[in-house]
Amino acid sequence: MFFDSHLSGLLSGTLFKKIFNNEQLTLFEYNVLMGLLINNNIPFDTAFVSGTRKNPASLQLTIHVNPTTTLVLVITLEPGSSVFSPSP
Repeated sequence: MFFDSHLSGLLSGTLFKKIFNNEQLTLFEYNVLMGLLINNNIPFDTAFVSGTRKNPASLQLTIHVNPTTTLVLVITLEPGSSVFSPSP
């Protein structure tokens, strides 16, 4: 019950709302999110996929709710500047 209340509180927070609305997160925001999961003792895994010219970099966050249930979120990071962008 303790675990469920912490997880439901986090899922209703600002950072998860950004993820559910398919908004881009900064790396700083993702680090804050991982810190919240760690502080609340919620087990998770993360994987990074580097960006290309076509697709921005993304992270996959897998939250382990219980032994049979996981929540998998794909988070797009904010895109960097283009390889061909003009210099200022």
